[in-house]
Amino acid sequence: MKPPPLPARRPAPPVPARRPAPPVPATDDRESLWHVAIAPDDIKVLTLDKLDDLFRLDLIDESTKIWKPGMATWQPLGVVAGLDSDPPVESARVPAPQSTARRGPPPPPSPPSRNMDSDHPTPVVSSLSSMFPVSPTMPIGELDSSPHLVTRTEVQAPPAAILAASRPTPPPGMPDLRAPLLMIQPAEAVEAPPRARARDTGRAQRLMLALSVVTGLMLTLYRNDVLLDAARSAGREGVYQKIETALGGPGFGTPRSIDPLRAPAEPAPTK
Repeated sequence: MKPPPLPARRPAPPVPARRPAPPVPATDDRESLWHVAIAPDDIKVLTLDKLDDLFRLDLIDESTKIWKPGMATWQPLGVVAGLDSDPPVESARVPAPQSTARRGPPPPPSPPSRNMDSDHPTPVVSSLSSMFPVSPTMPIGELDSSPHLVTRTEVQAPPAAILAASRPTPPPGMPDLRAPLLMIQPAEAVEAPPRARARDTGRAQRLMLALSVVTGLMLTLYRNDVLLDAARSAGREGVYQKIETALGGPGFGTPRSIDPLRAPAEPAPTK
């Protein structure tokens, strides 16, 4: 058998001719002019630049009515310039085109916002509850009755033992050196050095006076041979004479030193 003949190719459809671009409409100077109602009886025709200058100079505001060719009615400046969120009155809302594609399932509803001042405050975990982790499967009733949770309306004060432990304590045995300094008044602090200096001077004067008295008494006893008599009675005459010789000779300044002068002169030998 012969194979069937191949089907004939269909001719390609003719390519449509390209349409020429529409001519650009000529701009009308009147469309760029704005009618501005500065006052009910004062309407000015201004350009956009002049309108901007009046707005910057606060001569007009968002509520000023403006109009230009192509608008149905007078509109506030804030609505035309987009400063106000209110849509124009004459603009009709165009319904959005409905898409033919199948829509997916609606999104889940958002959870209702909780007010902070509600009757059931949110429990807040305190610092002590961090040591006792709460199981995620714990019922809500047990969370509310847990002793380690503190609500926003009930704030527990820390125990007295924790406050006492947190306070710094001075080391034992350390004397408070500031106490005697605080007891000294400013006037006493200024007068303390002169008073101490006068006390030391008086003590030195009394000591010098006592030494002078003792020295004078010893000289008096020495010159009257009272010390010699005391040494003889004690059997220390030899020791006393050695000390006397070392100090300045026997009987210097005593009656014994003038005894040789009182002795009669020896007669001269005869030839």
